[in-house]
Amino acid sequence: MRFARVSGTVRQLLDMDGAPTGWLELRVALDTGSRVEQVRHERVATLAVPDGQDALAWQADQYTQETIGNELSLDGWEPLGVAPDDGDDRAAALIGSSPTYIVRQSTDPQ
Repeated sequence: MRFARVSGTVRQLLDMDGAPTGWLELRVALDTGSRVEQVRHERVATLAVPDGQDALAWQADQYTQETIGNELSLDGWEPLGVAPDDGDDRAAALIGSSPTYIVRQSTDPQ
C-alpha cells in the first residue's frame, strides 16, 4: 500500500484591464514523499460559489476533489480523508488553496 498527499490551487485569470475573466489557472499536485507530480495544470471555468464560501479556496477544493475522483482514480488512488490543517491561511488569501487530501494506492496485483 502506498500513501500520498494531494492538494490544489487556483489563481484568478485577469483580462488586459485587470478585471476577472471568468477563468482560473488550476494546479493539482500528488506528493508521494519521494517525488511531487503535477497531475493537472490547466485553465478551468470559474464555478458558481455557494453563499458564505471563500470563492477561490472553495473552487480549488472542488477541482481538487474532481481530480482525485477522475484522473487519480484511474491510476488506483483512492481518497482516505483530509490531512490535519497546517495552519497557514496566508496562502489561501493570495491564491485559492484546497485542503490537503490523503490518498492511497494498493500495490497488490488485482
